[in-house]
Amino acid sequence: MQAIEIKEKFVKFFESKGHSHLPSSSLVPANDPTLLFANAGMNQFKDYFTGIAKPDSKRAVTIQKVCRAGGKHNDLENVGFTARHHTFFEMLGNFSFGDYFKKEAIEMAWEFLTSTLNISKEKLYVTVHHTDQEAFDLWHQEIGLSKDRIFYRGDKDNFWEMGDTGPCGPSSEIFYDHGKEYSDKNADTSECILDDEGRYVEIWNLVFMQFEKYIEGGEIKRRNLPNPSVDTGAGLERVAAVMQGKYNNFDTDCFTHIITSIEKISSKKYSEFPQWMRVIADHARSTTMLLTDGVIPSNEGRGYVLRRIIRRAVRHLDLLGVEEVSLYKLVDDVFESLGDSYPDNRNNIDFAKKYLTLEEESFRRTLKSGLRLLEKEVEGMEGKTLSGEVIFSLYDTHGFPIDLTEMILREKGLEADIEGFNKAMEKQKERSRQASQFSAGESNLQEFYQIKEKHGETRFLGYDELQAEGAKLLGRVNLQEDHLALVFDKTPFYGESGGQAGDLGHVIDSKGNRYEVLDTQKPVGGIHSHIIKTSETFKEGESFSLYVDKEKRNLTARNHSATHLIHAALQKVLGSHVKQAGSFVGPERLRFDFTQPEALKKDQILKIENLVNAEIEKATSVASAVMTKDQATEKGAMALFGEKYGDEVRVIEIPGFSIELCGGTHVGNTSEIECFKILSEGSLSSGVRRIEAITSTRCKEYLRERNQTLETLEGLFKVKDEALIERLKSLKEEVASKTKEINKLQEKLQAAKSDDLFQNMKTTKDGQPFKVIELAEGQDLRKMADLFIEKFPKGVAVMTSKKGDRGSVIIKTFRGNDKVHSSNLLRDTLSKFDGKGGGKPDMAQGSVDVSKLSSVISEIEKSLGG
Repeated sequence: MQAIEIKEKFVKFFESKGHSHLPSSSLVPANDPTLLFANAGMNQFKDYFTGIAKPDSKRAVTIQKVCRAGGKHNDLENVGFTARHHTFFEMLGNFSFGDYFKKEAIEMAWEFLTSTLNISKEKLYVTVHHTDQEAFDLWHQEIGLSKDRIFYRGDKDNFWEMGDTGPCGPSSEIFYDHGKEYSDKNADTSECILDDEGRYVEIWNLVFMQFEKYIEGGEIKRRNLPNPSVDTGAGLERVAAVMQGKYNNFDTDCFTHIITSIEKISSKKYSEFPQWMRVIADHARSTTMLLTDGVIPSNEGRGYVLRRIIRRAVRHLDLLGVEEVSLYKLVDDVFESLGDSYPDNRNNIDFAKKYLTLEEESFRRTLKSGLRLLEKEVEGMEGKTLSGEVIFSLYDTHGFPIDLTEMILREKGLEADIEGFNKAMEKQKERSRQASQFSAGESNLQEFYQIKEKHGETRFLGYDELQAEGAKLLGRVNLQEDHLALVFDKTPFYGESGGQAGDLGHVIDSKGNRYEVLDTQKPVGGIHSHIIKTSETFKEGESFSLYVDKEKRNLTARNHSATHLIHAALQKVLGSHVKQAGSFVGPERLRFDFTQPEALKKDQILKIENLVNAEIEKATSVASAVMTKDQATEKGAMALFGEKYGDEVRVIEIPGFSIELCGGTHVGNTSEIECFKILSEGSLSSGVRRIEAITSTRCKEYLRERNQTLETLEGLFKVKDEALIERLKSLKEEVASKTKEINKLQEKLQAAKSDDLFQNMKTTKDGQPFKVIELAEGQDLRKMADLFIEKFPKGVAVMTSKKGDRGSVIIKTFRGNDKVHSSNLLRDTLSKFDGKGGGKPDMAQGSVDVSKLSSVISEIEKSLGG
């Protein structure tokens, strides 16, 4: 049975048991900054399990994308060495949120495996927690498993915890027996018979969340949950191995199509190089899915993990003798093996290919030079351990990844001084740790969920109305410093989301008191939170009048519609790989972040600007419509990276130019935007660029100010329009010419003065002429030192000057001077006086506190022997 068919049967089976089929969440966890990547099927349901939020359905079934590379769950180093470790895999899961519990979970799992998939009952074994007699009895008495096929395990193997506190509970795992041929010498005699890496392999884990851990009096305690829940997970690749009669996951159809392509690319056989090809196949899947979920390669956080995976894949391609950029060629194979499970990822295929190509090109350059340097260092090694300083130099100066250095050293039977590397890299590591630490901010979240649970969602009127009378207060949440968050049954205020700033305005209570709305937010889906500052108390059920600031809302809408025009224009000018990576839309300005590896050229920026302004001039009606996600996809609407959409979506269409899924507020006609101007374009991070722009009133003000500046310049130079540009060019050339003449005269003057400065020479203890010369502030120490060596080719020049509280020193001599080493002399001298400096054997420079400069000079003279 093929993997795609297994997924279909799994979903249909649990739908028949009353489960709602929910889509996979993104690999980038939404609203859970504690996670690097989605590493389990339950991640998207965390708030349901903790009780913060209430699910629409108490039963769910999913096929979840999972990435375990970095963070708590990291299988990166094991890929290729074992039969079942992957950086990306698909998790089949069924969930109960306070509905059914152990009995039903066990019965359904057994029925699916033995009846739907027809796996032999004689091939299945089970583990339970050593305290969970209930689960043991269910397996033995209800399912009929003999006691010798049920094993007790401890906390390490069969007890699940969400964190230090919160829901937790025992688990029960189902193992499949692959046969005696996979036994080791202890397989049938050890109490650890089910070891998951030998004959018996875990294929399903049933977690019974029945307890809650809490802290009381400084101690961690445990109590029963009022509504026990179930979280299960079955690795698709493991189940596929069972159904296809394979022991190794990489021999299933989850990977075989990709591996066949690797064979073609490398002209090598899988049977000859299985480990390397498995690494490439696994990494092709994870890099493709991370990229198409919006993760961009970078040097920190998630982006750094992605970059590491790409580089490991390229390294193994290189080991196979593949010299051409090739990883991108596997993207289509990845999606062929995954089927139609992830349409949003499939829509970003071109983007994945583009970035894999760029990353591989860049890394192959690093790999080539880095390997040469590493080989050179290895040749000169004494002992079997490469020093941490050398590893750090390869990493810091040449961009050579430490894990790749370790891997290459292991291949040669050598070791890496990781402790020394960590010490040399302490500062960089601290920055990296700070960048990759994700801290959750869930303060007050439960209060908003409780309001939603009690009253339902806020009815948003803001697409059609900017004011609302008789809005009933559903609840209030106290924030810091006398700030309150008010939630009403209806509102015209747009809550900050999708990059659009929350509306401003004011609310008026029944007594006529007016309160300024400082911001509008959406702390949980469907709830609009109006933030005001007051010490007043309000009662639930009170009526208010709500008024949005009309001017600011209209300006914001113009900027928001402009971002849609920018997105479309960028794709037309640069290509389909361009995706929105973030945005901010407010009344004064807009910011648009997009995926693009290279800086935009001036003519590209102009083309984008012209395309947007052309659409504004066309005065095209902007249409909005609510439809199903499938209908929107068929219509060609663009979805944003990593965004999770409901069954119904709102589509904004500018006919013939742009169509996107968007819940924001927009103009009714492009002419309302009036004008558009890009203020800047630059790099935000590796592979991500940012455009800042203005429209409407702000744009007209900007152009008016620029025009006034131009008129002032025309008045100053007595010329108009294009003639002004020619005049300024002429003046620039004239200034450059005069500056050049002045520099030449100054050099001649300095040379003439040097004749006087170079009098009364001293000699070193080795007979070389030298002199210490103090120059005035602003004089060029390097040029004067060069002049000295011109006049005394076998001499030593020591030039100093003072600026503020620092004294500068340069030592210069001739190349090949075996008596005086400029860098060593200067560095050793300055270190005695808390100064810093260095350079090359023939020229070095440094600085020291000005009060110690004379002591430094005396020490240098003493060392030279003068």
